[in-house]
Amino acid sequence: MQHALLGDRLVVAVAAIVTLAGLAIGLGNLVAPPGSPFHAPTYVVSLAGKYLCYAILALGTDLVWGYGGILSLGHAVFFGLGGYAMSTHLMRMIGPRGVYGRPCCRTPCGC
Repeated sequence: MQHALLGDRLVVAVAAIVTLAGLAIGLGNLVAPPGSPFHAPTYVVSLAGKYLCYAILALGTDLVWGYGGILSLGHAVFFGLGGYAMSTHLMRMIGPRGVYGRPCCRTPCGC
């Protein structure tokens, strides 16, 4: 009984630490001035968001596979759709030069 109680407290403590760290990174980006040691650059906020996104995927897969015993590919489908949508958006934002930086062609053929 004591071991289960310790495990529950540990889970709550880790969740609280992760939540406070996320809030600190967000507030460090919004509130702290850029010269401050507490300032979190936008790159760090973006990177932390990616890490948390992958952590949610890993936890969801672990819960479904481990406790439920079900092989669920629903997570992969939604992450794949999100990745495809993001790549399509980024390809549209590149502009007319293309992926490899091909110099613009000035011939009338339009190639």
